Amino acid sequence: MKCISVLPRLGAIAAGMLLAATAAAQNKPAAPAAAPAAASASAPAIAEQADRLIREMSAYIGSANEFTFHADVTFDHVLSSGQKLQFSSAEDVVLQRPGRLYVEWNGDLGARQFWYDGKTVTLYDPAMPFYASEAAPPELDTMLAQLLPKLNFVPPLADLLYHDPYKTVRGNIEYGFDLGQADVNGRSCRALAFVAKDIDWQIWIENGPQPTPCKLVITYKNQPSQPQFTAVFSNWNFAPRIAEPVFTPELPPGTEKIPFATVTAAK
Repeated sequence: MKCISVLPRLGAIAAGMLLAATAAAQNKPAAPAAAPAAASASAPAIAEQADRLIREMSAYIGSANEFTFHADVTFDHVLSSGQKLQFSSAEDVVLQRPGRLYVEWNGDLGARQFWYDGKTVTLYDPAMPFYASEAAPPELDTMLAQLLPKLNFVPPLADLLYHDPYKTVRGNIEYGFDLGQADVNGRSCRALAFVAKDIDWQIWIENGPQPTPCKLVITYKNQPSQPQFTAVFSNWNFAPRIAEPVFTPELPPGTEKIPFATVTAAK
């Protein structure tokens, strides 16, 4: 599945795998932003409530100095015959601003590990005797923005890792609306739906003082059989105890360095 248009990196797993009170106070996300001013007549038609909730979620996540979360993912792969197959994966994310990230995912189509330490990015497939590593800028947003055009790779759900997730998705939305209250694995959430040129997507955002994503569904409506990508989030932690070595690649002795394209294509 190829990365496209709005939220392109949120669906990239299919391409990649087929892919302490003081500390807590310092890392506490900012309070949700106030509702935006009324949109101009030429702006996309997005319900005020839907736009406000996306802004609040973005501000909350983006203001955090560090966080961790888990996501259970399912995604479709369409065969040349038109048959649609579904695969699953689990993803764990550890983020520490301004320039550290670790992503690990395991699933039906294999596993990957991704490290970023503010100087280099490293991608490793545990099933293969090789890895890829390249120099990277010292700031997380810049690193993420350069991954796809330069290395043809990006971690799954990367749009949520930017300092301003709202900015990465808002410009591509054609219209959106509020679907009301919903329950996701016992979490009280607000369901929103958005339409873009190439995809439709829904997101469920938790009610209350921590507006984090509960669930995400992307439909690639312009691709044959309209495959979907779904992520169900859990274990959001904005005051995690992160061990320093987690951002340092752990590679078996003798592992060979190769170009990024080879690792991302490996199964």
